[in-house]
Amino acid sequence: MTAPVTDGGAGVTGGRPGGGDARRAEIRAFRFPRWAWIAYAVLLLAIAGLTGSSYWIEAQRVGLVIPAWQIAVDELTSIGIVYAITPLVFAWTARLDPRRIGWPRVVVGHVAGMIVFGLVHVGGMTLLRLLLYPLFGGAYGLGGDPLLTRLIYEGRKDALAYLAMALGAWLLDAALRKPQTIVVTKEAEPARRRLEIRDGARREFLDPAEILCVEAAGNYVELQLPGRALLQRQTLAAMEGELAALGFVRIHRSRLVNRRHVRSIESNESGDFTLRLSDGRQIAGSRRFRAALQLQIS
Repeated sequence: MTAPVTDGGAGVTGGRPGGGDARRAEIRAFRFPRWAWIAYAVLLLAIAGLTGSSYWIEAQRVGLVIPAWQIAVDELTSIGIVYAITPLVFAWTARLDPRRIGWPRVVVGHVAGMIVFGLVHVGGMTLLRLLLYPLFGGAYGLGGDPLLTRLIYEGRKDALAYLAMALGAWLLDAALRKPQTIVVTKEAEPARRRLEIRDGARREFLDPAEILCVEAAGNYVELQLPGRALLQRQTLAAMEGELAALGFVRIHRSRLVNRRHVRSIESNESGDFTLRLSDGRQIAGSRRFRAALQLQIS
């Protein structure tokens, strides 16, 4: 099971041509291996066994006789719903990245997520119990407590469970991501040349070594430099032809990178990757161009 992933394209900001797609910073996706989901299922079963046995022991102390099937159905329906909606919680948590949308929206988003999670959990397990109890000759009752009281009682536990799942997703994702450090070998520097860049009515002669990366923006390209960007009316393919001999390599259908500014590469299970550049920014690369990148850097 994996949370949905989106692949951000390249573009520009500030209302320039093509500015819609690129800076829609790539939404992080949690991709966990099968063993992690199996371990998670075992953990939920262990919790169900612990709470069910504790409930049975307490019932014995006060003289209540509760059938084993009832305890089993109650606990399994609860963890079953939790397990089923966990991928949705992970997908929602991945979208609530404070680096992308800021902490106020993250807090509001998680409060909303807690409420929805609690309602789905309580509603789902109640429906399952109404369907399963008759199979064992019983009838599931909602009890004598008011609905609001029951929702508050269950909601406290569900809020803690939701927070544990959200935090656990981030921690596990961080633990499983292993950045691969790239050592850029020193080579004889190519002959220095200047690029003539026309940004509107302004003309500038630029040292290619200053360019961090180049991104397509419709019929334009945007040259990213430390602290600023320049727009040039030219296709990315034409710009690639000029810069290929100067250490630039394509990492995405709409993006070139200056390999001298690459500091590290971080891969994910799909084969796509993220580069960290010398100014600290991170840019996405496609697995289609990974081989060319490795060849250039090795």
